[in-house]
Amino acid sequence: MKHLLVTNDFPPKVGGIQSVLWEWWRRLPPDSFTVLTSPHHDAQQFDAAQPFEVIRTREPVLLPHPPMVKRVNALVKATDAELVVLDPAVPLGLIGPHLDVPYDVVLHGAEVTIPGRLPVSRQLLNRTLRHARQVISCGEYALAEAERSIRRKLPGVVLYPGVDIERFQPPQPEVRNEYRTRHGLSEETHLVVGVSRLVPRKGFDTLIKAAALVGAESPHLQVLIAGSGRDSKRLQKIIDTTSAPVELLGRVSDEELPLLYGAADVGAMLCRDRWLGLEQEGFGIVFLEAAACGTPQLAGRSGGSDEAVEDGRTGKVVERPSDVGEVAEALRTLLANQEQRNEMSARSRARVVEQFTYDALSQRLSDILSQPSNSQ
Repeated sequence: MKHLLVTNDFPPKVGGIQSVLWEWWRRLPPDSFTVLTSPHHDAQQFDAAQPFEVIRTREPVLLPHPPMVKRVNALVKATDAELVVLDPAVPLGLIGPHLDVPYDVVLHGAEVTIPGRLPVSRQLLNRTLRHARQVISCGEYALAEAERSIRRKLPGVVLYPGVDIERFQPPQPEVRNEYRTRHGLSEETHLVVGVSRLVPRKGFDTLIKAAALVGAESPHLQVLIAGSGRDSKRLQKIIDTTSAPVELLGRVSDEELPLLYGAADVGAMLCRDRWLGLEQEGFGIVFLEAAACGTPQLAGRSGGSDEAVEDGRTGKVVERPSDVGEVAEALRTLLANQEQRNEMSARSRARVVEQFTYDALSQRLSDILSQPSNSQ
């Protein structure tokens, strides 16, 4: 069944959603779909290199208004598409009920939580969900949020984000040792690595404070945090105030990122709910990246984070991620038991290889999209 993917989030734009869509779709038969997306200054070279058709609008952003409905319907006819996939469900998915062919919507989580709990936006979201052929959700959490909004079961299917297991894999011992030495880390050093945008809900303030407690007890702790964002100055101030053994690395290159994960004893992001649960973690691709490198994970319980991390098997999920004492105790437990970390490392890599490769996930996407429109 030929389809049209309509989204603002597609490469060469950079971001988590852009990466997920790219990895899901680029493995599909190139003649089975067309992409309609927004412009980008590097788009010409990128689009020319693709085996599938990419169409860019002149408008800087695809908006859910009547001209977009007209544009999509015309493109459906021109490409003989039998299905439209709208990403995300809000706001772009709002054009769905006005299309001439069936449509699926993609849920990532964060874009559903707030609209689903406010009266006016909930009505619009519910109309979009109610008329969708299928709801493709990036996790059980996002699907549950959508069903909470609409107050009934949806024709939903879960399709997780994945990870490139060739790019992210456990490093050879000599490579790991060389990288650690380059950062001034001894064999005795316990390295905790965090990778993310630096925003409050990622919980790096709590990690820093917990590291200050644990570091006061042990001279062998080092925390490296990679990423940039609006919270960086505040985090640096906390580091300076607490004398925590933490360094902010800034943005790390794509080439270095697997080495950073692989050099770590623990990969940590203490994600947390904010604004009475309106802001939560959708899933946590960074946990899968760490797992693929054989690194146990430490997560805060928020949204879909416990789908990315299996508590007690591939890492630990902290129930109260804003509690510095609880986070510090979780850190102590993980760092004190090398045998447990080795077991978690092996389980982490095996789970990713079995469940989260993009080849397998893209095949599942193909199966989802090929379902007859009257099957729901």
